[in-house]
Amino acid sequence: MLVSIMSRRHALKLALAGSAALAANKGFASMINEANNSQKTNLYKENLGVQLYSIREQLLNNANSAFEQLAGIGYQHVEWFDVTTLDKQASLAQKQGLSISSAHVLSPYITGNKLMQAAIPSDLNSPEKLIEKLNNHGIKNLVLSYLFEDERQHIDQYKYLSERLNHVGELCQTAGIQFCYHNHEFEFELLNGQRPFDLLLDELDHNNVKFELDVFWVKYAGLEPDILISQLGKRCALLHLKDLKSMPLTNQIHSTPADEALFKPIGSGIIDFGKVLTAAQKVGVDKVFVEQDHNTGHIFEDLKSSFNYLQTLNTK
Repeated sequence: MLVSIMSRRHALKLALAGSAALAANKGFASMINEANNSQKTNLYKENLGVQLYSIREQLLNNANSAFEQLAGIGYQHVEWFDVTTLDKQASLAQKQGLSISSAHVLSPYITGNKLMQAAIPSDLNSPEKLIEKLNNHGIKNLVLSYLFEDERQHIDQYKYLSERLNHVGELCQTAGIQFCYHNHEFEFELLNGQRPFDLLLDELDHNNVKFELDVFWVKYAGLEPDILISQLGKRCALLHLKDLKSMPLTNQIHSTPADEALFKPIGSGIIDFGKVLTAAQKVGVDKVFVEQDHNTGHIFEDLKSSFNYLQTLNTK
């Protein structure tokens, strides 16, 4: 009996020792995982894009030099802003190693706004022709970039817009292109007692029409970009990254700011881009684009400053 008791005690000691070692190993592994997670690589910093609206004037003067300078900074891909120049300039970008991952269009291309329809070239004057053009250039994202003021006077206009977006989104999905809506600040202002952004959330097809969230305008409207990205989840496919110098006065929020000084290179304003990119990575945002609507007078220096700052960020 004594031997049996001793054997059991010995077995128990061995079991306890093994459990302690296992727990210690698990604890050590947990510590390593925690350390690794706290310094996760920012997946976007080696694959940063630029919205070409940032260098619109430079593209008019010397497109080849403009693309060469973007590539020299380290940018990997671009978002086109004027689809009428694709056939002429796309090869210039690609020769510099810049792929074209997305393209912006104004509302007439999508809604058929007759006021501007006449200005659209015949090879782009329908969603089907536009999609064909993008496929010819291997572009996988199409974004409605802006609504003109007369198109957003009443909430019912957003209901009509949602129908059009869903239709074009279905066409794009069939063609292997992701269709997105790009926000400004006006979608977050009450219109006829409702926020247009909320209506878009309710009415847009979750798969066929996603969002390209512009963090500048989200912050300008008084929201936190990282929180909204998390709330959108998989519906947030693309991001525009640009910094805001400071919050405007309350009575200025109800119109697009005329003060060009509000637009700053990334890292020199009030937006927490560490949080933004962490949220983006968690929900699986596909592409991010640096954009600077207005600059200090040295746009390539500003774009380099933004690029360099984003290289210093790790996600958590």
